[in-house]
Amino acid sequence: MMYDYIVLIGILSTCFSFTNSASIPTQPYKITNVVTRSWDEAIALAKGFATQMTLEEKCNMTAGVGGHCAGFVSPVPHLNFGGLCFQDSPSGVGDGVQFSTAFVAGIHIAATWDRDLFYQRAAAIGQEFRGKGVHFALGPMMNIDRNALHGRNWEGFGADPYLSGENSYYYVKGLQDQGVVATAKHYICNEQESNRTYHPKTGPSQGYSANLDDKTMHEIYLWPFAASVAAGAGSVMCSYNQVNGTQACQNNKILNELLKDELQFQGNVMSDWGATKVGVESALGGLDIEMPGRDGLMGYALLPAVKNGSITEARINDMIIRILAPYFLLGQDQDYPSLNLNNDATRDHYLLNRHIGTAGIILLKNIDNTLPFNMNTEKFYSIYGSAASRYNDGVDPHGLDGLDGALYQGGGSGYVRPTYFIDPLTALLTKARDFHLQIQYVVDQDDYVAINYSLENSGFLGGKCLVFINAWSSEGRDRHNLFAYHNGDKLVNTIAARCASTIVIVNSVSQLNLEAWIENSNVTAVVWSGLPGPEYGSAIVDILFGNYNPGGKLVFTIAKNDSDYGTNITETYNSNYTEGVFLDYRHFDKNNIIPRYYFGYGLSYTTFSFSALMISKVGQENHISQSLYRQRRVSSYSNKALLRFYESVYSITFTITNIGNVDGSEVPQLYLSFPEEAAEPPKILRGFERVYLEAGESKTVTLVLTERDISYWNTVNQKWIIASGKYTVWIATSANNADIKLEDDSLYTYFIDNQRTINHQLVIFGLRELNSTETKYICSNQPITDPPIIDKRFDFTSNYKILIYTSGCYYLDANNHWQSNGLVVGPLTNHYQTQCYSNQLK
Repeated sequence: MMYDYIVLIGILSTCFSFTNSASIPTQPYKITNVVTRSWDEAIALAKGFATQMTLEEKCNMTAGVGGHCAGFVSPVPHLNFGGLCFQDSPSGVGDGVQFSTAFVAGIHIAATWDRDLFYQRAAAIGQEFRGKGVHFALGPMMNIDRNALHGRNWEGFGADPYLSGENSYYYVKGLQDQGVVATAKHYICNEQESNRTYHPKTGPSQGYSANLDDKTMHEIYLWPFAASVAAGAGSVMCSYNQVNGTQACQNNKILNELLKDELQFQGNVMSDWGATKVGVESALGGLDIEMPGRDGLMGYALLPAVKNGSITEARINDMIIRILAPYFLLGQDQDYPSLNLNNDATRDHYLLNRHIGTAGIILLKNIDNTLPFNMNTEKFYSIYGSAASRYNDGVDPHGLDGLDGALYQGGGSGYVRPTYFIDPLTALLTKARDFHLQIQYVVDQDDYVAINYSLENSGFLGGKCLVFINAWSSEGRDRHNLFAYHNGDKLVNTIAARCASTIVIVNSVSQLNLEAWIENSNVTAVVWSGLPGPEYGSAIVDILFGNYNPGGKLVFTIAKNDSDYGTNITETYNSNYTEGVFLDYRHFDKNNIIPRYYFGYGLSYTTFSFSALMISKVGQENHISQSLYRQRRVSSYSNKALLRFYESVYSITFTITNIGNVDGSEVPQLYLSFPEEAAEPPKILRGFERVYLEAGESKTVTLVLTERDISYWNTVNQKWIIASGKYTVWIATSANNADIKLEDDSLYTYFIDNQRTINHQLVIFGLRELNSTETKYICSNQPITDPPIIDKRFDFTSNYKILIYTSGCYYLDANNHWQSNGLVVGPLTNHYQTQCYSNQLK
């Protein structure tokens, strides 16, 4: 990552806070915390191991072999290496393995907007993979929700790259803290299932081509992968599709140039299962492991290619070192559990799963405080919809267009077979037993005779009507439309026509069109239950009856019209990302489109106020918050070279107060507008934190801003730079401008770009008091053996302004050392509180 030298004037804020749960008691989940190594140590061990292998053994290791796992890397018996097991999925140990916890889906954990929960979920998932002796977990999945119809949206973290990046970072950290290798997938631009594999008239099968520009690649689709690499991910899985006309798994640009060179990724690239189309070209293009193997493309097939010079042995060695380095990185060579996929490693993870399932549920509508229910006065409840009940013949969903039960996750390789499932109806019936409530229900939503009969039941007139609807999707195909399955809209309208207090519970994989009934005055509450895992029933009952105050937030926009999204699945073999960086709420903002519900939106049973915004430069005075920030983000296996991009620059504090009568949580979201030069959307998410508060409680929230957060990708200079001009910062509770709570527009930046020329001279800086003619030059007459430090910042108050001069200061001598040309001055006094640097212009 390259940066221009910069001078910051003013104040900007974002990114991180430190709060503890107040409204919902929960303890941080116990984690294994295995002994890990640095990448340098792991690579050294991998190199030593590789020197003891024959060329045949090395080639064989570059492709999968048969075994009990989804993928398996061959053992090397004479070196006491038992091989590597690769296993799905991002939300638990999948592929039909028994005794696994089906954790809440990626789309649901993202909706919690809670970094602590991001980490705890990943740590628990890692414990189960480790407990079964699996070495590589095939997750996290971080493809962006570009198309609302994408069949795999439920596995990922939503429509925003920043939110996806934070989820990805903490997933990698939580998983790898258990000694299990994380596999960031699917690299890259794998945002639809349609045409992911097709067969041309000649040659191997291919995937559709995602065609996009450099800025869009860096700022949207590469962003969460960069976060994963920074966290220290050991593996990246390349995808089925092409990128700009070349298959992802043989694409030199994305694998070698972007991933391994620009991001300095030191782990391995494995193919998605069957995504490798050619052998030698893929290995040269950056692929290290071909999965599942056994197709003659890599493995032993590379041996003759080495002998005839088509590929060098040095590249084979590089592949082996990259395959083995994560194994040593996470200490898998030291007492790692033996492979036993039938081992029960679930522990008490259901407790954490229930908590996360509840935390990710979103309250969208609540007219006249319909929710939570008052069990003392509200005794009668009518339940409707197959989505309230369990499946007819087991825990697995069946069918594609009309599911017969509640959903806890989507389908495909990301699906985890649970050991049990608690449906909403069962949990509601238990609640009725314990608190003496009266319930009637009809779960066959095609039986309108029974439905109409129940609505005529005089004993339930004036009671509450709960309508459960759902929408399913799966790997391998995209959704046909954005409507609820089983004519869910008809069911809602039928009930709402005769029930004055109809509550709709939406159990969906991702976006849904709600327009058929959302403005119906009898629909007094809407709860987005998402995909809350097998504890769904318990979680939704906690929300409905106020045992848990909902605090989840949308991770995508819900539009009024399907066409409002501006993107869609392409039926051709080319998917053109012409929207660029204007995706989801960015697109709605740019085009002044009012959605039904905004990205980041979610209601609570209480209300909050914001105040006392204060911003300061990160330094000695706030070293504690900086230290906590680094402690939460840095591990021995982190990518140290990339992490400097994530160093904090500014801290921001403000106060949030729960001014309601019940405990709850709020998610302050920081949106940033860039100077015009950056060509960015009107606002971009650059920070958030979920804050838990008891009724009447106030907390000071501390956030930090990293350089990455205020940078944009400059396509001319091919590097991240900070724009010159004014930034505006908003702290809001959604992407809706009406939800902005605090604002600061005092940030102005000036930078020296070493690609620019000012009369081919050198630049110095001057500082003077306003209304004064005296200028204090910031320079030194002492020799400088190294260039000025690039991460120093001006620390101005409103009494000063910057002057940039084109006279001499620093210069490079014949020995390439920085020198001063002898201009004044000596050190500045504390009165000016200033630091600076200069750069030679070219």
